[in-house]
Amino acid sequence: MNAAKFAAYLHFEQLQELKTVKRNGTVEPRKHPRYDLVAMAGYWPALDKLKTRDGKVYFNLVPSDKNRNRQQGGTAPDYYLQCNPAKMGSVNFSGVRFYTDEGRLTSVASGEPYDKEKLRSGMPNPMYEQRKDGFLFLFSDDRERLEVLVLEDGLRFIDAYRKQLYFGEFDDILNDMRRQAVSAERTLFE
Repeated sequence: MNAAKFAAYLHFEQLQELKTVKRNGTVEPRKHPRYDLVAMAGYWPALDKLKTRDGKVYFNLVPSDKNRNRQQGGTAPDYYLQCNPAKMGSVNFSGVRFYTDEGRLTSVASGEPYDKEKLRSGMPNPMYEQRKDGFLFLFSDDRERLEVLVLEDGLRFIDAYRKQLYFGEFDDILNDMRRQAVSAERTLFE
């Protein structure tokens, strides 16, 4: 197996002020958790294309069973991370496949970017040039925090890398990237 090449570390959190939305004049909890990018280390070119109109990056965690287009029997991931880049509408960032240990889901997952040149909407895929990359996801136990490790050309071995993350083989790299992370607001607007 090839050595993992870590391109970026992205730290997302559910911000308290964004846990609710106003619908028909009533404040309600969000239907799906929203994770906003708050810190990052490294660089991943597609991230610039995933910014909203106000320059932020966030994901909504949507269960697979909520979208009939994504119900593919046993092959569908447990969840999808969706983002809303400016001028594109909703874009699937990645499916989220959790690692299971003795039949129970863990807080470690993996995924990959969509690999087609065009999205179903006909719009260009903002991650097409990075289609061979892979993602490792690490959720906090309470699901309030999400850390994403972007692995350059990591798609081919992403399941093995997910297992290595679960067993702590990337702890040193993860801790180094956490220490290097700077405010996403500062980084995204530079």
